[in-house]
Amino acid sequence: MFFEKLTSLLGTGAPAASKPDVKTAVAELLVTASLIDGKMDDEEVAVRDRLLKNKFGLDDAGLAQLNSDALEASENAIDFYRFTSTIKEAYDREQRQTVVEMLCEIILADGKIDEDEMNMGWRIAGLLGFDNREWVMIRKQVEDRIQNDAPE
Repeated sequence: MFFEKLTSLLGTGAPAASKPDVKTAVAELLVTASLIDGKMDDEEVAVRDRLLKNKFGLDDAGLAQLNSDALEASENAIDFYRFTSTIKEAYDREQRQTVVEMLCEIILADGKIDEDEMNMGWRIAGLLGFDNREWVMIRKQVEDRIQNDAPE
């Protein structure tokens, strides 16, 4: 904040990037999670779309627009802070835990978690205010829920 104020007074530096709205921030994290292993699997897209529709009450057109906005934001992002700080400011702890659970569902959608997905989940959970132990517990709860919901 001090740096932004100083640069605006001096008229130097690039303009500060605007923060996304919370819907775009959540969607961007889920889009990034579905791409972090280098490919966007159909399972990840289906889970992401279901989660976003349910979370924000979107119809197909609203979902398409949100995914487009999120993909653009994801391509222009240099780190997760801009998005996680928006979520942290807008949501209480329980709502942030729901976002971490959504993230876990995305990274578990293809049946395996690779190192990049694990690292991303851990980093985002930390930025949203959850320590390592809490991250592991949340991830395990989601894994158990997915296994229990799976058809036999």
